[in-house]
Order: sequence, then C-alpha cells, then structure tokens
Amino acid sequence: MVLKGFDIKRKWASIFIYLFVFATYGVAKDAMSLYVENDSRMIKPFHKTDRHYTHGTKFVYLTQPDWSWLDHFADWSAAEADDEVDTAVGFFLGQNIYTPDHVDDPAKRSSDDMVFAGWLYTGMFAQRATDHLLEHFELNIGVIGPSSEGEQVQKCIHEVLNSDDPIGWDDQLGDELAVDLTFMRKQRFQNGMFQPTEKTDVIAEYGFTAGLVHRQAQAGVTFRYGFNLDNTFGPGRLSLPAGISALRASDTKSGYLFARAAAKAVEYNRFLTGLDTEPLVGEFQVGAVYQCKKLELGYSQTFFTREFGQQSGKDSIGAVTVTYRF
Repeated sequence: MVLKGFDIKRKWASIFIYLFVFATYGVAKDAMSLYVENDSRMIKPFHKTDRHYTHGTKFVYLTQPDWSWLDHFADWSAAEADDEVDTAVGFFLGQNIYTPDHVDDPAKRSSDDMVFAGWLYTGMFAQRATDHLLEHFELNIGVIGPSSEGEQVQKCIHEVLNSDDPIGWDDQLGDELAVDLTFMRKQRFQNGMFQPTEKTDVIAEYGFTAGLVHRQAQAGVTFRYGFNLDNTFGPGRLSLPAGISALRASDTKSGYLFARAAAKAVEYNRFLTGLDTEPLVGEFQVGAVYQCKKLELGYSQTFFTREFGQQSGKDSIGAVTVTYRF
C-alpha cells in the first residue's frame, strides 16, 4: 500500500494542502465543514464508551464550480419544468476508528466482538436540488488497516485525554482497499399535515450504499423546529454532509432543534465480519443547530439498536459539526 509508512503529521498536513488547492479555485460561493463523532463521555453523557464505532472525523470542502458536466447533471427528470436546479460538489477526507469492548482490558473482552480497525478515505460527491428535493451521489475510496493510522490516532487521543492506553491494535484488520458508492435522496414535505411553517418542517430521506465496506439500504425522517428556517434539507452529518444546504443558508441568525428517526437494512458491513449481523438497525438522533452570519454550529446525539447478535448493549455517539461559508 502506498499509504504504509506515512507518519501521522505528514498525513494530516496533506489534508490541508488538499483543501487549500480547491479553496483557491475561484468560484463564487464555497464552504468548509468539519464533522467529528465520538463515543467519549466528554461529548455525550451516557452509554458505553470506546467500543465499536468509537470515533470519526471528516473534512469537507463544498463548491459550485463552472464545470460543463454539471449543466447536464442539472438536467433532471425529477424536476418540474419551472424548477430551478442548484448543483454543488464536495471533496472530503475522513477517518473512522472501530474497536471491541473493554478497549484497555483484554481480559474482559469477548472473543465474539468487533476487532480493531481503522478506515482512512477520501472522495467526492455531487448534489442537485430543487426547492424541495435533493439527490446526493458519492464515491468514497480509501484503505482499511494499519495504513489508515487508526491506532496512532486513537492512542494520541487517549494520551491527550489522559485515558488508559488501548490494547490489541496488533490484531487489527490488515491493509485492504475500501470503496463505497452511495446514493441518497432527501425530500421536504410540501403539502398536507407535514407542510412547512415558519417554525417547522419535515424532511424524508432514503437511499443505499454499495461497495467493499458497506452494502445497505436506509430510510428516515427528520423533524425540525426553530426560527428563521432556511430553505435547506436539515442538518448534515458525517455520513451525509450538508452540501447544498450549507451553501444555500442565508447570513441571517437562525437556529433549530431536530429529531431524526431512521432504519437501515444491512446486507454487509466489513467491520462486522465473522459476527451475526443484525439485518435491520435503527437510529434515533436528536440535536440542535445554530447559525450566525457565515458560521454554523451543531451538536447531536445518535442512539443505535444492536448491530450484531453478540453485542452486549446498545451504542450511541455524540457529534459536533462546524461549517463556515466564504
């Protein structure tokens, strides 16, 4: 693997170089977002910590370039004849970390549990949207294994937080190619009992991921309540960045609370290999978003049902999001 042997400082420096190149492209409206998810009690007050999906970080650069293929992309059969179609593309770099339970005490650890694994990835997505409908197409490519630097990042975080050292990374998943394709559609309800008001709206989402890391279909619904709600598609998250919603947001102060319920039908999850995978996994997310001028801040907690039969309890994560438009 080309990534093998890179030290972590060099790798993170390359992230900022990567984003800077696109940030100087010279388009009219851009945005940068940071998504951080963690099961540490520092950003969530309850449930287990340091197990299963334990940490995720994702940097996203959003732009609306003058590329000819985007004109064809905007020629959208789902759009009405008089609908204006916005398009945007995003470039991202991220890392996820997975561990078994009792990360610092192998003696308490079950043999039927997730193994240590890191996943480092990059890619791009394209979005198109009308007033009430959005489609998201994403290509994600990276590496699972030692070259992902998952071990180094987790140990660094634990050292900074003065936590016990994780034990067992010598048995992590080996280096392998990781590629996923994702399609998601979001739709804001326009009529009936769910039609938007000055303070509320309801947004449905559905789609699928197919690749070497995940194969799953999912669907969900988000309810928002707040003030000065923009004509957007709800909060972004690490697995589905805001995209056009971040670029559409006005500079007016706004804020909202939200609740999201979703389910995914899982056919394959690389990080659950060898375990009795649950075919249906539920998610419930609650959070808040506040925007002031060009800066948007968000916090949420997501609770999951069990992902595999041998799992000792349910998991949850806390998430912080920061978006800046320029």
